[in-house]
Amino acid sequence: MSIYWDWVVWVLSANMFAWTCLVSARREARWMLYSAVLALAGSVLQVLPTGLPVHELGLSLSRFGGILMSCAVLTGTMMYLRQSRAFSISSTRAARLLLMFFFALLIPLQVWSVSTTFSFLKASRDYPQFNAILGFEKLLQLLLPATTILFVLLVTQWLWFPVVSKMIAEMGRLTQVLGDIHSDGDRGTCQIKRLTAGWIVPVGFSAIASMLVSSYQWSLEYPLGQDARYYSSILHLINVSGVQSVLSTERPFFFLTLYAVQKISGLETSLLLRVVPLVLATILVAGTYFFTRFVGGTENVAVLAAILAAASPHITIGVEYFIVANWFGILVMMLFLYTFLRSVAQRSTLRMFLTFALSGYALGVHYFTWLFMILVITIYFLMSVVEKRFASKGDMAFCAVVVLGCVAVVVPAVLVAYGVGGGLLASLGLVEHMLGNFLTQATPMNFVAFLQDQERIYNYFGREHYAIPLLYALAIVGFAKLRCLRNDQGRLLKSWFISSCLGILVVHYNEWWRFLYVVPLEVLAALGLATLLGYVRARQRSDPSMIARDGFVPVALLMLIFFVLGLLLAFSSLPSFLLFLSPVAVVFVELRCPREKDWSEITFVLAAFLALEQLSRALYVLA
Repeated sequence: MSIYWDWVVWVLSANMFAWTCLVSARREARWMLYSAVLALAGSVLQVLPTGLPVHELGLSLSRFGGILMSCAVLTGTMMYLRQSRAFSISSTRAARLLLMFFFALLIPLQVWSVSTTFSFLKASRDYPQFNAILGFEKLLQLLLPATTILFVLLVTQWLWFPVVSKMIAEMGRLTQVLGDIHSDGDRGTCQIKRLTAGWIVPVGFSAIASMLVSSYQWSLEYPLGQDARYYSSILHLINVSGVQSVLSTERPFFFLTLYAVQKISGLETSLLLRVVPLVLATILVAGTYFFTRFVGGTENVAVLAAILAAASPHITIGVEYFIVANWFGILVMMLFLYTFLRSVAQRSTLRMFLTFALSGYALGVHYFTWLFMILVITIYFLMSVVEKRFASKGDMAFCAVVVLGCVAVVVPAVLVAYGVGGGLLASLGLVEHMLGNFLTQATPMNFVAFLQDQERIYNYFGREHYAIPLLYALAIVGFAKLRCLRNDQGRLLKSWFISSCLGILVVHYNEWWRFLYVVPLEVLAALGLATLLGYVRARQRSDPSMIARDGFVPVALLMLIFFVLGLLLAFSSLPSFLLFLSPVAVVFVELRCPREKDWSEITFVLAAFLALEQLSRALYVLA
């Protein structure tokens, strides 16, 4: 609205909370009286400085009043949730109502934010001007300390979590809680399954969102990323000199695949390079879903992972810098890890040779991805040996043969490189140089030096691609859950995560981006979110089969209202206090359809909130 009216609403809201506490205060709940007094005192200090002649003193009192008022409201709210019988409702319903009102204000603002990132869509209004880009910059700067701490905790979690777990006296209880959620995880998120009519609908919407992100700069007529010229020159060379010219490149199989797609589709080089990110983004969403379903075992975790992958750093970095070979390499790696585990679990000779073929193909697509794949399966093998997970010595020997066979594909590649020379030989020299730098400069002090460089911390976590504290927090929970899973799939995902963290911790920070790009954040974050939802479901002690079919109608109506209000705020000249119609709609729906223990709408709205948050962050990065 305006600076003055925003300040007035801010102060009046604290007064409303304070008087509510005073009216509801009882003798057995003195905290209500204390919250009311603190909130009133804070609101008075907010207003009092306007009449003081000394500006500095008034500003200090106003800031102190704002802090006091905020702390009183937050503390009082938490106490109300714990003792919500003061309003004759259960704590579960109080928490659900609070979250629904919270999302009722946030989701229209998210829709407004996403809409305003498109410069060709301008609202016909003079005021208010909502600058989503500036808002994200300030928000990420504010969250920079928390983002950095969460990231450090995440990449070192495989080191400190086992130690901390043994030091906790209630470790048995923690393991039981997380372990029980393995069976309750699907229960905890079954609302998504019922509300989205299967996996096709949410994964389809996620694919559309990924195409929106990957085509964002194209729609604004931005030039392609800096590596696009290189790909264009290689395709031009192949068209002029023939297919054999791919042997002069360091990624022969990737360029062969790209050239085959061009010939089949008949697209010009410039248009083909525009379309490639769209195709890769769509395949990444589908691949993330199926791979997560494979390693996680539940459909709902896979759906959440696909939603998060739609606007992941894989897509935004791939689009901005046009590193499509790295992007494609991740998809090949997912397929390789799938065939590897299937061949080891079933001791299948056919799958073993298919794994060898995929290993050789990955080497010709992107050599660093191949090196990382070998590191993942090596750590998986060593972890299985240490944990004594092989049923027999024959199983261990077969797994060792598969690992060695995947490594052995480098022998014919080296012979061909020396025989052909040119680009392949230069690529081999580049790999040797990169490995030499990794090994000679590898030390944990690199990570310490990075944390001491404020500028690098800001560039990584204060803006752009990896400023994602919410995903880091969920991934921490996801890895904690992963340690309680004792199956081969969980061990494989754990090996993938540890391999990426090991690289981040020891390589020089100039090479960080290589390992950051392959961290399975979406899968771990989805597992963490499903774990939290399963825990809430378990605490609720309700049967998920009791969710009514008509529960979809209220949440669909609310989501429609949220989106319509967000679009009206973005593309109409209506005043911005239109936003307050959103919580009014929640009140109306709650009165019409009261539900005591049904969290299905919260789960659905939470998934929508996360999807919009990732989408708006991705568009901010690419804007």
